[in-house]
Amino acid sequence: MTFNMFKNLKVKILFVFLLSPFVFADEPIPIVIDVRTLEEVKTGVIQDAIHIEWTKIEEKITDLNIAKDQKIYLYCRSGNRSGKATAILEKMGFTNAKNVGGIIEAAEKLDKKIVKYSE
Repeated sequence: MTFNMFKNLKVKILFVFLLSPFVFADEPIPIVIDVRTLEEVKTGVIQDAIHIEWTKIEEKITDLNIAKDQKIYLYCRSGNRSGKATAILEKMGFTNAKNVGGIIEAAEKLDKKIVKYSE
């Protein structure tokens, strides 16, 4: 019995190893957008986030030249403005925009650190 379980485990590991290039291939990295004001962002930002104020999201998102099905996570201080920005993106045809709430909650959900902002 122990031998069969070990053999089965080896087969599973081999199976995952062989299929992982196909499963994870071309998976774009999600974009994280901080929609707070510049003054707020200067107090700290989620690692690797892009800063676009929510009132400018419609005009600035096109500068990123991203696909409409790209995963986009938006956050602010409490989740209110990121909710508005998400609605704007959805209206523009973005299908994977998600409001991840306030900065603390978003950092936890995305498993990222809050770091010092640098322009």
